[in-house]
Amino acid sequence: MMTKGLIFWWYGDGYRLFAKKILTKLGDTVDFFSIGSLLKTLFAPYRQISANASGVSVDGKILAFIDRLVSRLVGGVARIGIVLAGIVVIALQLIFSIISFIFWPLLPLMPIISIVLWVMGVAL
Repeated sequence: MMTKGLIFWWYGDGYRLFAKKILTKLGDTVDFFSIGSLLKTLFAPYRQISANASGVSVDGKILAFIDRLVSRLVGGVARIGIVLAGIVVIALQLIFSIISFIFWPLLPLMPIISIVLWVMGVAL
């Protein structure tokens, strides 16, 4: 009787719960990398560091311009790196999630399949 309940849970509520956890984890990963926000602020100054041209001299203004330019370039490079890493991580997680979702129904059958393959003499 317990086996029947486990089978109904595995292919019913358990499968739905597993799918919900997969989607939650994917959503958390997408939220963690916030690719949309990073793309919107791609060339914003890194860590909001900005040089102020408080001096009236031309040298001070040029130095402040160069500081802001370097800060924006560093911010752009850092954000592009994070966006690329995020895309790779999300893609890998999506692939593994799809594979896991496909193999979930087959998992209870694996001992039986393994025994049949062993009896047939199939070796890995």
